[in-house]
Amino acid sequence: MLEATLNNKLIISDFYKNILFGFYFEDDKLQRLVNLKNDNVVGNIYCGYVKDVVKNINGAFVLFDDNKKGYLSLKDFKNPVKQGDKVLVQVSGDKIKTKDYSLTSRISLNSECLVLTVGNTGISVSRKIKDKDIREELKNTLSVKKNDVYGFIIRTNAVDFSKEDILKQADDLINQLEDLKKRFAFVTPKVALLKKDYLQDLISEFKKHGELSIITDVVYIYDTLKEHNDMVTYNDNSKISLCNKYSLETHLNRLLSKKVWLKSGAYLIIEPTEALTVIDVNTGKADLKTNKESTFKKINLEAAKEIVLQMKLRNISGIIIVDFINMSNNKDYDILTHEMSEYLTNDFSISNVVDITKLGLMELTRKKKEKSLEEIVNEKKDDN
Repeated sequence: MLEATLNNKLIISDFYKNILFGFYFEDDKLQRLVNLKNDNVVGNIYCGYVKDVVKNINGAFVLFDDNKKGYLSLKDFKNPVKQGDKVLVQVSGDKIKTKDYSLTSRISLNSECLVLTVGNTGISVSRKIKDKDIREELKNTLSVKKNDVYGFIIRTNAVDFSKEDILKQADDLINQLEDLKKRFAFVTPKVALLKKDYLQDLISEFKKHGELSIITDVVYIYDTLKEHNDMVTYNDNSKISLCNKYSLETHLNRLLSKKVWLKSGAYLIIEPTEALTVIDVNTGKADLKTNKESTFKKINLEAAKEIVLQMKLRNISGIIIVDFINMSNNKDYDILTHEMSEYLTNDFSISNVVDITKLGLMELTRKKKEKSLEEIVNEKKDDN
């Protein structure tokens, strides 16, 4: 079978320490690196069993799925929760080092263009949809579905769907939620009510950016995908391995390095710590012979774009502090903040510019959904 010549590719291989990585390329540029292990439970919904209630922090430790343990905040519960209770929970965060899984009672369900959100009863529109009239029209379309139990987030690609399609998807999500509640009432604790197919969800996400070819050298992945994806091919590595053909190890090693070179000759130093990630922007080999202030501004803007890409590729989350090159013009900092905010709108996770301190340090936050690349690799080292 000939490999399709498409601009967007998902390369799946376990060449590195048997970690099943997915490398997603757009126009031959790496845009995502994901861990495709089969035991990912983030997003799954369970009938949980309350093991312990911790009153002083208004939380509980809940068992789910073969005695996995997670922490659940009780602030959204109207009635008291006690040991031995059943609770409907969704896994919102992966287990990290000594921390348990994060659980939430605010269930969310996805469709192609909508997210149903229990507990958040408003109707919001993806910030990537800029046109005010379109935003208002989409909100009006869903206003008939609004109630005091759940709300909706309208996703970016909703602009490609008709009003009837959007309302149909809303009804399907509402019915899915009601079905979950009915099943929850009768099942025994620690049973999965909804398990997400992480790989298929990613494939659907990547397909939104255009036609997608999938190439793998892992037999069971090929066998799993070939029934539902016409554009999947198997590389037997007899002539050239996927690793060599697409320079996968080179890409990975760059992402595991603290130093990232920019085209201007400047570079970033990325230092993860226990509490936050620090990113330092350095002039390096950049040409400073011309107007220095103009050069510093250009380097900082170039760095901002690369920082967002590195955050996505390395899956850096939590608090991020960026030490840009000092600039004397406050308007340049305003431009830098605006550009950074614009770059962050293309992030697949929720990320924001918080502020720039008096010392010129930019504070960012990024929601943690999964483990970072560093955590995945170090976790594998610990297993060995």
